[in-house]
Order: sequence, then structure tokens, then C-alpha cells
Amino acid sequence: MSEWFDALLPAHWLRPWALGGLILALLLVVLGRRRNEMRALREVIDPQLLPHLLVHGGPRRGVQPADTLAVAVACFSIALAGPAWEREPPPLAREQAALMVVVDLSSAMDATDLPPSRLAWARSKLHALLARRGDAPTGLIVYAGSAHLVLPPTDDRQLLASYVDVLSTTLMPADGARPAAALALAHAWLARTGLPGTVLFLTTAWPQAEQTGAERETATSRHRLIVWAIGTERGGPIRNPETRATPEASGTLRHARLEVTELRSLRARSGANLVSVTADEGDLERIQALITRQQAEASAAAADTRWRDRGADWVWPGLLALLMSFRRGWVVPWRAFCGPVLASMVVLSLLSMPSPAQAGDDDAGWTNRLSQRFVDLWLTRDQQGRLWLERGDPARAADLFDDPLWRGIAAARAGRWQAAADAFAQADSGAAWFNQAQALARLGRYAEALAAYDQALIRVPGWPEALADRARVRNLLSARTVADEGEPATAPGEGDEQGEDGERNTQPPAEAEAADAWLRRLDTSPAAFLRRKFALQAQPSAAKHPGSANR
Repeated sequence: MSEWFDALLPAHWLRPWALGGLILALLLVVLGRRRNEMRALREVIDPQLLPHLLVHGGPRRGVQPADTLAVAVACFSIALAGPAWEREPPPLAREQAALMVVVDLSSAMDATDLPPSRLAWARSKLHALLARRGDAPTGLIVYAGSAHLVLPPTDDRQLLASYVDVLSTTLMPADGARPAAALALAHAWLARTGLPGTVLFLTTAWPQAEQTGAERETATSRHRLIVWAIGTERGGPIRNPETRATPEASGTLRHARLEVTELRSLRARSGANLVSVTADEGDLERIQALITRQQAEASAAAADTRWRDRGADWVWPGLLALLMSFRRGWVVPWRAFCGPVLASMVVLSLLSMPSPAQAGDDDAGWTNRLSQRFVDLWLTRDQQGRLWLERGDPARAADLFDDPLWRGIAAARAGRWQAAADAFAQADSGAAWFNQAQALARLGRYAEALAAYDQALIRVPGWPEALADRARVRNLLSARTVADEGEPATAPGEGDEQGEDGERNTQPPAEAEAADAWLRRLDTSPAAFLRRKFALQAQPSAAKHPGSANR
């Protein structure tokens, strides 16, 4: 409907249905003038004789009270319609734009040209960058011979810093350089946020064979690529990460230097920004400036920028016209057009109410849509959702709820786990993060579920149910290969939902004794956990599940 009005009128209209008030303004002018003239003549001429004495087309009187009132109604209608002719970025877009940090964990990062090592410098610089970003969402990916997600974008700086501290080249299942795969993984996660973001690589090289993939990824992406070059052109010997010494005595001395030629070629082919590491905070300031600039430019040019509502400019002339309507001796004959006024108000109220997008809307017809809008006049969307949830129709309830927690619960009861996870992700509470973890576990996305459990435990420390289910998910993640061989694995979240009071509606099934014994032997170190996770993902069996590999 908005496109139809845009084709007829010069400006874009955010609420074009409000232009129906112009019809009411026209009725005020026509009926108000006619009634004023007739009333003045009836005061001096007999009503039965008046029709025979009227001569049409005579001189018209000046401004009538209905005229100024009509101008006020017209101005208010235009203001409510929301005229717009320029766009503006969405609010809080800069604060919500995510940063995906990608760290190179190949053996070249153990070079000692930046003592004690390049990787130590990278960790130090990352901590400084996280301190500057505050609560802005930041994710972490690592790569060498394969690319792996460590944490999805999160605003928990403490959790992210704990994983940065344990980064080591020994975590990776195989040495190598696969930055293109890491870039594709980072873009996939940024696409979930819906906002243009930034991918920051901390690396020492970008092989020519991987630059074609990077060029292809950046050609169709709204995200900025920044490469933070860690190392020096002269290079240095690669130390043994286990003994923390360079293996000169064994005759296997390896040397690594910063591949400047490769990085410059990448910049020419993909438009990446290159920043060299410095001993002071100059490189940090440039990185932060590039992130801020990209967010501002991308937000202004994004397709989801909103129209700037200029309706408020029409309120003041409407108030002035309304003020001029109150003059001594000016009377508006409301009885002459109270019927059209009421009819217009009813029609506008029906047109203004949003109708929920349901599967049967295309075939339901105009009657059902009006019925839904009539219900919207008396019940909120959350009240309607509760009614349908109690009637045993969670799918319809999920389409009605505005509250993300209740919408997620309804979607979970309907078996729509992805929709449930998306709904819970819009709330920031312990119950929301716990339910999101349950839904992600049902989808088999155990690494993401673990991160959600961590968020729930940060908000509700010591939550027994969250601790128990987090342990189960770690069990499932580490034993994925066993489950692939035929041993059934029961994911948590089977009917588990949390209400707003944080109480669980159903209790999870008890763990088997064998699984409990295995969990007690499980190493709880973040480094050991990441090493085991990456090894499982790098196995050939992970290729059978492309939707969950390296997540």
C-alpha cells in the first residue's frame, strides 16, 4: 500500500492510511459551509419559503469555522501519515555492530622476532582492544590448517578474555594457513547479526592460493576486512611452544618473517585495510578508527536504513489552525457531519491496526483480517498469544507474542527450535540465555549452546539446572564421534522451558552412570576443551555434517 501512495505522491509515507483524514477535512469544509449558510438564512426567512428563494452561485462568505478546523485536521493527518524524503541510519546501529576477531595459530605465530613471541603480542593487543570496545559484541575465530569458532559475538568481555588467554598454536589439530576458510566462517556469523560488521585478522601471512577465496568473499560482503600484521620483515626463529625455546641444537631451526608482499597483494585484490603492529598504541587507535568509520559508512549506506519521519513539522501549523477555530460567535454544526466523522475514525482505526502475519492470511480474505484487527483493539499481542497457548496452538501463539521470552517458549513447544533460539536471543536474562542454550542443543549446535550456558551462569551464578545441562552438552560435544558410530545421544532442552520467574517447567532426564563417570574424568581446562573440540571438528566425520562443522 505504501508503494501505491509513493507512486501518486512526491514523498514517501510511513503510515499512508492516515491520509484518509484528508477526506474528513474535505467533509468539514463542504458540510460546514453549507450548514452555516443555511442556518443564517433560516434565522430570518421561514423554512418553508426558503427553498423557493435560494439562488445558487451567489457570493460566498469568508473564512468559516469549519475551514480552520479542516486545515487542522488535514495538518494532523499529514503529520500522522509520516512524510519522509530522506533516510537515516537505525538507532544504536554502531553500538550493536559486531566485530569478529580471527587469530592465526599457525606455527609462524611462535616466531620470536617480537619477543617473547608474536602470539604473545597478539594476545596483549587483543586485551587492549577489548578494553577499548567495552560491551560491544565481539566474536573469536582461530585458524591454521582449519578454521574454528571459539566464541560467537558476545558482549561478555570477561568470558572472551578468558579464551584469549589460552590461545596457543598447540590447540590446532594441524599446522597450515587457511585464512579464506576463516574469513568465510566470520562472514557467516556476522550475517546473523543483520548489521554490517568488521572482520579483524591477526596474522603474519596470507598465501597467494588463499587470496582468490578472500577476493570472492569480500566482493559480495558489506563487512570490512582489516588485517593486523603481527611480525617484522626481518623475521625471527620459531620457538618450540612446549619447551619455549628455539630448537637450534637439533638442527631443525625454522625461520619466519612477515610476508609483506602477500599482504599487499591481498590489499590490492580485496580492498583490505593493513595495519602494522607497533610498540605503542598507535596501531590500536588506527584499528578502532577503521572499525568506527566502517560502522558509520555501512550503516548510512545499508538497505535497512529507515526513513526519517518529518511528520512533527506539520503539528505546529495544525495547532495554529485549531487555535484560530475558537473565536467568539464561531460555531461548528457537529450534528451535520458527526456520522461521517465517526465512520472515518472507525475506518482509520481498522486500517491502522497491524495484522499478524499468519500462514492462512492469503486465503482468509478481508473478513478474517478485519476480525483480527478488531481483536487487536481489545487485547494485546501477548494476551492473544497466551490465549492460543492455553488452547493448545503454540505455533499460532508464537506468531502473536511480542515478548521474546514467551515467543520463544511457544516456538519451542511447537518444535520450531531455530525460531525459539532466535526469539530467546532477543532477551538478556538468565532464563532467556538458558532457554536459548536448550534450543541450540536441540539443533545440535553444542559449541554455541555452551556459550549460551556460560551467559546464563554469569547472570545466575551457581544455577544447578544450567550447570547440569552444560555438563551434558560438553559430554555430547566431546563424544560426538561416539554418537556418530551408533550410540544414541540425548540432547538437553527436550521440553525444557523457563518462564519469567526462572523456574523450569519440566526436569531433564537423569544422566546415565557411565556418562557421569566419564564427565568426572573430563578435563575442565579451556585449552584442553578447545583442543579436543578442534580435533573432533577436523576429523573426516565432521565433513558429514556441513551445517555444524567448525561452529
